[in-house]
Amino acid sequence: MNIFEQGLLRYLKPEQLQTIQSKKIGIGGAGGLGSNCAMMLVRSGFKHLEIIDQDVIDPSNLNRQQYFANEVGLSKVEVTKKRLLDINPDAHIIIHQTQWNESNAGQFFKGFDFIVEGFDVTDWKHRFVQYYAPRFPVVISGIGMAGLLEKQPMIVKKVGNVYICGDRSTDTRQGHPPMAPRVTQCAAMMAEIVLDLTLGLTNPSTPFRMVSE
Repeated sequence: MNIFEQGLLRYLKPEQLQTIQSKKIGIGGAGGLGSNCAMMLVRSGFKHLEIIDQDVIDPSNLNRQQYFANEVGLSKVEVTKKRLLDINPDAHIIIHQTQWNESNAGQFFKGFDFIVEGFDVTDWKHRFVQYYAPRFPVVISGIGMAGLLEKQPMIVKKVGNVYICGDRSTDTRQGHPPMAPRVTQCAAMMAEIVLDLTLGLTNPSTPFRMVSE
């Protein structure tokens, strides 16, 4: 057990950490949702992640994603893997710098417990969820987390085995800028669902809905 994991035992029981570390999470996208969610998951004790994203870091990503100015032009998944291993050097992080599509989807996330959708493009979001929802126990998606002057309440709604986080309405293509507070909030909600379900705090067989007050 490394120093990071020893530190976690100040907050978690040994059996809780063991349960957390047994789970495997697949993440589609290493942008605002995926990179932030991955960081929170590893900080929470999860150590088996597989991440797919084809992109390199762009200056427009720096306002909300887990990257820095000196990393512009580098592979998102490679930088994310390094950052996650800086938190927990014993984490098992599998990365793919490639474009996800239905023809190669079967190559990823074999035997995984949770699938997290974190793409920026609406079409990919829907296709990703539609592909994995019938094949995996839990799929978590982020839809609608943009907005600066016009904002909608952030909620989590459960539809079957799919948890949808966000306001489900604000779209960057409709003039709503993606800003760090709301994007990070949505990513945190997604990570919290994984943690809650892992520790049995939320029964995945019952409707789940969280509304911001």
